[in-house]
Formats: sequence, C-alpha cells, structure tokens
Amino acid sequence: MTTLRPAVGYLRISDIKQKENHSEEIQKRMITEKAKQEGFTIVKWRFDEAVSGFRKRASKRKNMQLLLNDVKEVDAIFFYDESRLTRKIYDFQREIYLPIKEQFPHIKFYSSESSIGEWDPNDPLVQAKLVFAAEESNIKSKRAKDAQLSILANNDSDKPSRPGTRTPLGYDLVEGLLILNEDSPIVTKIFDMASWGYSNGKIADILNAEHVKTKHICQWHSSSIDYILKNIVYAGHLSWYVKQSQSSLYRINNKDLEPFKDVHDPIISPVMFSIVAQVKSYKKRYGKLDTPFFLRNLLYCSQCNTAFKTKDNSPKGKSGKYLVYRCQNCKKNISADDIHEEVLTNLSKKWTSNLQQMIDESKSALTVWMITLKAWKKSVEQTEERILFNERMLSQQEELEDIATIFKSSKELIKEEKLKINQAIGKIELLNNDMALLEVYSHFKKADISSLLNNELRTLCLTFIDKIKVNYSRDNDFTLAINYRLNPFVELENITGHITDELLKQLPEKPKDTKLKK
Repeated sequence: MTTLRPAVGYLRISDIKQKENHSEEIQKRMITEKAKQEGFTIVKWRFDEAVSGFRKRASKRKNMQLLLNDVKEVDAIFFYDESRLTRKIYDFQREIYLPIKEQFPHIKFYSSESSIGEWDPNDPLVQAKLVFAAEESNIKSKRAKDAQLSILANNDSDKPSRPGTRTPLGYDLVEGLLILNEDSPIVTKIFDMASWGYSNGKIADILNAEHVKTKHICQWHSSSIDYILKNIVYAGHLSWYVKQSQSSLYRINNKDLEPFKDVHDPIISPVMFSIVAQVKSYKKRYGKLDTPFFLRNLLYCSQCNTAFKTKDNSPKGKSGKYLVYRCQNCKKNISADDIHEEVLTNLSKKWTSNLQQMIDESKSALTVWMITLKAWKKSVEQTEERILFNERMLSQQEELEDIATIFKSSKELIKEEKLKINQAIGKIELLNNDMALLEVYSHFKKADISSLLNNELRTLCLTFIDKIKVNYSRDNDFTLAINYRLNPFVELENITGHITDELLKQLPEKPKDTKLKK
C-alpha cells in the first residue's frame, strides 16, 4: 500500500456570505480529491475567512503567513484555484511562493482546478489565470462604485440614498435613508469620552465594564471605537470609497472623497466631530494623554526658555509620590503638585470669564486666520501656474527625465498644500459663528475642574493654554505667567502659524537705515 505524503490545504473566502453557498466545503472537497490523485493527504487546513484577496496582500493574511511555517512539516501546499491565492497577480509569488521555494525547494504547489501536475507561477496559462482573477475583481469593484454613484445621483428625493453597505451603529436603514435608533446615545457617549482625551482602548474598557451592548456588538474593542470616531456619517454626512482611501494601495481622486453633507439627522454635530479630531491629534503630537504630568510640553523656564522635563523622584519601596518638573539647564526642580494647584486655581478663575467675550475673541482670531489662508492659497495657486507654464515650455526639449521628475514632485506638493489649505478654510467656515463657538466652549466649561481625571485635565490644558513661563525667586519659590489661547483651535493655529511664517519670507526686506549717526 502506497503511503500518502503530508500536505497542507489553503482556503479563502472573501465574504462571509460565501458560507451560504458552501464555498468552503467545495474548496475542501476539490482539494482533498486533488491531493489524493497526486499522492498526498491533507493533514492541516489553513482558512482565511472573509478576507479579500483584492484589498489584502498575500503576506498580510494571517493564515497565508502560517504557510511559511507549515512547510517545515509537509511536502506540498494545495489550493482551489488562482483566485483563492490572490487578486493582485504577483504578490503571492513574490511574498509566499519564492521565499518557500528558496528555503524548501522540495515543497510542491498544486491547484485543484489544474490537471497539469505541479503548479508553476511562470507557466503562461497560470499567469493568464492570475491576470483574469485580478481583472475580475477590478470589474466587480467598478460595478459596485458605479452602482453607488447611480443611487446617489439618480434618487428622486432631495437627499441621496445610502448605498448598500453595513448600517452604522445608532442608525436603522429605512428606504435608503439612515434613521436614528435606540443605540444613538451610545455613539454620543463615545464621542464625549473621546473629546476628553480617553483612548480608544479605555473607552472600550468602560463600555464593557458597564455591560453596554447593541444588536451586533457584545464585546467592545479599540478598533470598533476607532471606526466610529472616524466615520463622518455620525455628523450627518454621507461618504463612500472610504475603505480604499485609508490605504496607500488605493489612491483615488480627492473629489471622490467629498461627502454629501447634511443627508440625514446627525448623532453628533460637525463641531463635536472637529473637537474629537483635534484631541486625537494631541496624542500623535504629545504622546499619551493619561499622565499625571498633565502640564508636560506647556511649562518653560523664564531664564533659559527651555521646556521643563518630567521626572518621578518617588522613593522606591516607600509610600507616597514625588513628581517634579525639571529645567535641565538651570538645574531647578518644581513639585508637580504645587504647580498643578497653582495652574488649576488660575484656570478656574479664567473659566468664570464672560462667555461672550471668549466667543468674540475666537471669532476675531478665526477671521484673521481666514485672511491669512486665502492669501497663502493665492500664493500657492500662482506658484502652480508658474510650474505648469515652465513644464509646457520645456516639454518639447529632449533629455528631460530628471526635470520631469522634479515637475511631478512639485505638482504633488502643490496638490497637498492646496488640500491642507482648503480643509483649514472649511473648518474655519464651520466654526466661525456664535452657535458653533458656544457649543465648543459650553462643552468644556460644563466640567468641574476640581474633579477631572489626568487625561481630562491634560486635554483641557492643551486646548486652552499656549505656554506657561516659570519665574524663580531667591527663596526657591516660583511665580507663573500663563499665556492662554485666544481660542481652542490648536491645529488651525499651528497651520496658520506656519503659513504666516511662509508669507513673511516672501515679503521684501525693509530698506536699511542709511542715516548717519550723530
């Protein structure tokens, strides 16, 4: 009796719906029969369930990666057909097949749909099948997009219907429109926590601890929270192509990312969506927000103008904490507790200021920023015109490969700069009115400063404090000079500050004073 050699079988279905038409069972049966014909037996199955071969490269699929270790114990790998391996033509060959063959040349590959023996990616027929598999996915993708556009463009109502896709948490889909349901308060709670600096993981932990459940969610994860906080549908807008835009593998035109605005009732306002986006940016710029040093990056020494470092001088093995801010140049330490108390006392007094005065100050700053942005936009557009003119003038000359690369790079930079400017202008247009500003300030002012947690205090300070100068006295006491922001829009201020610097560089130098000294 002939002994069958061991092999591993690889399965993939791209959509959970394929389970209904027994795609998994069909693949298993055909692979098992093919393995027996070739003198093998399947001793292990690797199954990537609901994983797209079009969107996810071979080396990024969990069970495909496991094949790289499985080959130490088997003599062959079997699969159903080329479309189960990939929809990208070359990624499986480069990332899986060649590395395995290089280290284990005896390993054989077989397709259950092929009758020619061992599978060879260099065979013209195999290459044709890989191309057909990729083209089929491209066609399906285009049909889906065209169907979405048709629904959006040809709807008889004054508001476009939502194309077929998963209904977001907090909504029911009724005749193509999103209607608020009983889960919408959960979304509001998630955005509220995020606006106070809670991490995605912390929000998920809180919801799980409170046994918050929905029809489709029994256990919360940070990825679920991240998806909700990035989804503009909760601000009442409708978008599509979002999944492709998040990957560098799927570059699409900016116009395809433009949302249909105010399509359905929002769960949170566009202003709140903007606040959460800004708080999220703090984490990228300053690190984690849940820290006892909630004034980190804000304290500066008045003598040397350097930022204070943080240090934990708490004695090991003993109770009690001794946290300090330290100026490395001047060798000065300040107790974190002392300076925290001083700043929070001052902030509490500021918090009782006239609300309308704060709104007026913000409107004034936003108006100035808008003027700055429009001036910079005009400058960028003039630069773009010069680039395009020079490109046309030089296009008929020979040996311009290097120059063509420079032009391409320059146009891409201009495109990115224009996008950034337009986004900033759009945000100012959203925020520069009494109602929007009232919502921003009221959201933060409703909090009791004395009861805020570390992440909440840090979020509040980063939003409303620009810089704190620390002055020392001879007896090692200190005084503070706190510079408050005229408005809470930190990222906008950073953008316009950069642009103002660029505009100043373009101004002609002042003529030197040529008068003779007396």
